[in-house]
Amino acid sequence: MRTLLHAVIQNAVVTSAATLWPVALRVDAFVLRAAEVLPFEEVNVINVATGERFWTWIEPAAEGSGEVAVHSGTRSPVRVGDTISIMAFATFHEGQTLAHTPRIVTLGANNQVISVGEG
Repeated sequence: MRTLLHAVIQNAVVTSAATLWPVALRVDAFVLRAAEVLPFEEVNVINVATGERFWTWIEPAAEGSGEVAVHSGTRSPVRVGDTISIMAFATFHEGQTLAHTPRIVTLGANNQVISVGEG
């Protein structure tokens, strides 16, 4: 078994950041569907400006909202306006690894999907 990148959402701009419970990352449901990332899936998030990384889980926001909201339990690792990358990983059997290609979703203005591809 190997853990590989399943999907990445690039150029997401944080629309809300707060120390709220539950800890989660809310992302526009359309974006999640394009990336094939499921609600409550664990993700690794990178703040592009600082390089800071954190793990959390995904919660769907209203479709078409462009929402990317970070709710952290203590100090928020991002601020409104920060650009982040959101990565989901999956575990594959050895026979599946060579055939796997991750899903790459790139966002543009207002966190709308501008491209979907495979890497």
